[in-house]
Amino acid sequence: MSSDDPTMYAVLGFGAGIYWFLKGFRVYRKYRVLADTPAIPIRSIAMGLVEIHGSAQGEETIYSPVTYTPCYFYKVEIEKWVKDSKGRGSWKHHATDQKGLRFYLQDQSGKVLVDAAGAELDLNQNVRRVVGSGFGRGFTSLFGSRQKTDPRTGIGPSEDDLLEYVGKAASGLAIPKLVSNLAPGESDPEVTRTQAQRELEIMRQLRGQKSQGTGALGALGGVLRGGISLGRGSSWEGQYRLTEYCIVPGFQYDITGSCVENPQPRDTNDRNLIVKGENEPTFLISWRSEKELEGSLRSRAMLHVFGGGALSVACLAFLLVKLGWL
Repeated sequence: MSSDDPTMYAVLGFGAGIYWFLKGFRVYRKYRVLADTPAIPIRSIAMGLVEIHGSAQGEETIYSPVTYTPCYFYKVEIEKWVKDSKGRGSWKHHATDQKGLRFYLQDQSGKVLVDAAGAELDLNQNVRRVVGSGFGRGFTSLFGSRQKTDPRTGIGPSEDDLLEYVGKAASGLAIPKLVSNLAPGESDPEVTRTQAQRELEIMRQLRGQKSQGTGALGALGGVLRGGISLGRGSSWEGQYRLTEYCIVPGFQYDITGSCVENPQPRDTNDRNLIVKGENEPTFLISWRSEKELEGSLRSRAMLHVFGGGALSVACLAFLLVKLGWL
């Protein structure tokens, strides 16, 4: 069966239609969960699935990797420009990097701690940037002068920085930096050292493991020099498209997730924690209002169910005619 045989495309289309059809029912279930879970004031939440709305607050933030935006949580979708045997190019998923800190969601009635790990993020796109241009770009990166950038100065990452980030993100070594309390341009060795130690602590939390021996010392030295250096990524060649999404301070978000007991409360008003539940998988953080989110999910569900069903039926009919069974 050649690559130009329409029968092959019909088989692929039939499979894709079935996939989208079944995915539509999963999206519809999510819509029903949100529709049946009314939003409530934060002070009224109880253990179990809840939906709340408020502004993101917190004492510490991290820098997003593509724009150095101070945020509590970020997600970066990395795609690579890939050409097939006929020279036709398209963007293919390369890696997804999402990390962050716990933050508070606050409304007029109170606030609650949120751990966004494992959440489905329906966020407004922060930026989309394309970097890299093949072998020539890699040659310049290796032998040309690299623009040194630092979040503390307010200068965004250069193309070299982003290509290095792509390599680290693909290998799981990308580590965000905490926002410094220093004003841009200031430098205090003691404050920098304290900041470095705190960044190492955050690094361990984000990677889910403890740094030991020379690994920790090497990372600390990288922070004190202006950034954690874990080696250049392996993906210097090629073109990459980076799309960044962020949960930023002061913005309004709608969160549907499971309320559990906070294992490390600061006081009597800090006993709850919103996480991805063990029994209820729904955990969605959205920048939309409750009605907008429900409408979006309902539309997606209908598109997947009817579109996927129609595609499967059309491809199946083509195959039956091709085989002479219809």
